[in-house]
Amino acid sequence: MGKFKYRFLYPFIVVIVSSAFLFTSCKKDEEDDEIIEERIVENTEFYKLMQDWYYWYDQMPGVTPATYASPYEVLEALRKRPEDRWSYITSREAFESYYVESKFIGYGFGSKFDQEGKLRVTFVYHSVDLYEKGVRRSWIIEEVNGTRITTSVNINQLLGANEIGVSNDFLFRKPDGTLEEMTVQKKEVIMNTVLHKEVIETGSRKVGYLVFQNFTTPSFEELEEAVDFFNSEGIDELILDLRYNGGGQTNVANYLGSIIGGPAVADEPFAKYIYNDKRGPEQNFTDYFNAEEKTLNLSRVITIATRSTASASEMVINGLKPFIDVSIIGNNTYGKPMGMNAWYYDDKYAFVPVTFKIANADDFGDYFEGLQADSYVPDDISRMFGDPEEASLKEALNFIETGSYSGMPMTKSFIVQPYEHFTGLRKEIGAH
Repeated sequence: MGKFKYRFLYPFIVVIVSSAFLFTSCKKDEEDDEIIEERIVENTEFYKLMQDWYYWYDQMPGVTPATYASPYEVLEALRKRPEDRWSYITSREAFESYYVESKFIGYGFGSKFDQEGKLRVTFVYHSVDLYEKGVRRSWIIEEVNGTRITTSVNINQLLGANEIGVSNDFLFRKPDGTLEEMTVQKKEVIMNTVLHKEVIETGSRKVGYLVFQNFTTPSFEELEEAVDFFNSEGIDELILDLRYNGGGQTNVANYLGSIIGGPAVADEPFAKYIYNDKRGPEQNFTDYFNAEEKTLNLSRVITIATRSTASASEMVINGLKPFIDVSIIGNNTYGKPMGMNAWYYDDKYAFVPVTFKIANADDFGDYFEGLQADSYVPDDISRMFGDPEEASLKEALNFIETGSYSGMPMTKSFIVQPYEHFTGLRKEIGAH
């Protein structure tokens, strides 16, 4: 059976589950028995984990784990609906590749339907083939493998398995109206988590504009470079664009909040982690902002958000609110006031169930409907990052200049966005 070994990585726990299976028989029926036995052990270990650590453990149905085909099916049987949209199981390799190395397999771009039902590229990582071929934010995806893209098409299914070598034929419409065809294979994508940074002058103010995409280990270096750049330019304000950021590591979220607020937030509570009543007495803790050497030392931050702004992104916004002025422009955030721990099962699985809820220094949490925007404006995906006429950025700059919002009341989009088709780890990655 499994032996649990605890080790602490950042603010979340990674528990390695080791199980010993030493099989010497070569007979097929014995091999089948061994496979069944291993599946039963895997399912049982995961069920025990959920009984002890799952935030809603006391609302799980009683199940017989041995009757399920895999831990994935056990999770689906136990999941607390509709609250739990986030617990997942993935491979240990995929988990470590994303969180530690900022890597995943795919094409390395995001997409979203505009108000006319055209699927547009929202961002492209700089290391991928599509970027080298000139594809940029605002390009329209007209067809994939000859299939016309409409709002009824699930683009994730159309693009196929996330495996190296999977190939698709794209037909793009460029901003000048011309069409361009290209065939591209899925590869290992190395993400740049800072998608864009620049300084914009408005009136007498110098405004740093930072588009931040994922919270992973390499983000530390990229964010430090951004701080150096903004400090060298002497910025007065920061617009933090988190519109497609689905989250990631909470220690990176703490770092981002710490460098924004500087000495004003150092050693103040960043987030309170609240576990179930079984684990709480031992595991509940408060994470504090750090006193970083390099900071922006700002008294306020203007954030750009959409319904794809989730998890660690929301932690930054919510964590800073008790100490500095934080504005949200664009739309309400996604609404994930919960967090997960990760357990490794040998080299095979990463079990990642919801285990705690999050609150800020004022004990504000439970934002399942998202953090409310101060000004509702559309995500103008027909324009590049940094274009002062892009609706969300334009509103942020207007707020800095005038101190007031001009955004219209919230209107619910009738279009299901591709982000909503992502599940599990892919939802945090937020890219094809």
